[in-house]
Amino acid sequence: MATIDPYRMNLINPAASAYYFEPIFETSGKGNISTFETNVDQFENRNFEINNLSLSFPIKRGEWSLNIGLVPFTSVGYDVNVFEESEAGLYLANYFGDGGISQGYIGTGINIYQRVDTADNLTAIAVGGQMNYNFGTITNSRSLSFVEDFNALGFQDSESILIRDANFEIGIHGQTNIKKKTVSNPSYIKLLFGAVYTFGNDINAEQNRYAYNFRLFPNGAFRAQDTLIAAVREKGTIYLPSALTIGTTLDLVSRKRMRLRWSVDYSTQRWEDYEVNFDGGVLRADFNNSQRVSTGLELTPSLGSTSYLQTVQYRLGFKYIQTNLNLRDRNIEDIGMSFGMTLPLHFRRGLTKSSFHMGAEYGEYGTTQDGLIQETYIRIMAGFSFTPHFRNRWFVQPKYD
Repeated sequence: MATIDPYRMNLINPAASAYYFEPIFETSGKGNISTFETNVDQFENRNFEINNLSLSFPIKRGEWSLNIGLVPFTSVGYDVNVFEESEAGLYLANYFGDGGISQGYIGTGINIYQRVDTADNLTAIAVGGQMNYNFGTITNSRSLSFVEDFNALGFQDSESILIRDANFEIGIHGQTNIKKKTVSNPSYIKLLFGAVYTFGNDINAEQNRYAYNFRLFPNGAFRAQDTLIAAVREKGTIYLPSALTIGTTLDLVSRKRMRLRWSVDYSTQRWEDYEVNFDGGVLRADFNNSQRVSTGLELTPSLGSTSYLQTVQYRLGFKYIQTNLNLRDRNIEDIGMSFGMTLPLHFRRGLTKSSFHMGAEYGEYGTTQDGLIQETYIRIMAGFSFTPHFRNRWFVQPKYD
């Protein structure tokens, strides 16, 4: 939340873009290798997704920038079969979900206070805002069928929800030197802080829903019987709850130009306010307010070194998430560690500040206790930050053709 770099994006705090020196284009992706496990079985799943397409360019270098981009906001993918015994006999319940919501955004960050002394120690405060346009379709279905009694009617309920609406967030960022550098001593310690508040609001949505009874035959075929619910493009709203994230960073640079940055973030979202409203019927889920704590270290052995490995940025991180889910009286948690590095494309002559990023994350989500599902995952992430070559200025009108 508080970390800044004039040549790389901070995608979670729009105020941080006030400090960008150059236009930046970033794109990244991640591959997931997951093992889902219950107390009786397990299976593996793999997928890949684009993480972001983002562009930022300074309106006033180091003081004001404009940002646009596209990121995934949610993703849905599950197909679960459960055999249960009831008084009416053995039945099979199937739960299926697919789709997701993408988020296109436009935002800006501007420096509202800046003071620089003769030794180049900076004290500054920046603010930012962002509009997020959410769009996409989520499909969910559930069915129940009695596998031993073919005279009993089964049940199928399918719905798809189309979302197209905007929400807003604001951010603030500040920095100052705890230990100031001097002309004779380049070492310093800088304190940075940041915060972002996302406003809660009703998101407009449309729902298609079809529920019916069906008769199952021994050969596996089925025939629809009575229609229970039929809704086409029914308009409604989904309340997206407010969220707050705060964070701080300590930035230490030694006399020999070794750099160490330590960051801590905390975020919470009021999922207890979440509700879905279609046709006047309000559905409230029994969600908890989610919380997340994350921390990380970044080490650059020597800033401006002529040795390539000395200019690589090495990172280590840890996260703990208490999700909004409470299933069978158990809070569902997500705990993980991550490792990564940033590799500069040019480091000796400074032809460009473009860089290549890669990382890996290992974590566990959920639990196998009380018949629940635990996901053990490995995520491989890679991305690029492109800035102009020093002879190729983006978004600048040439004086001569």
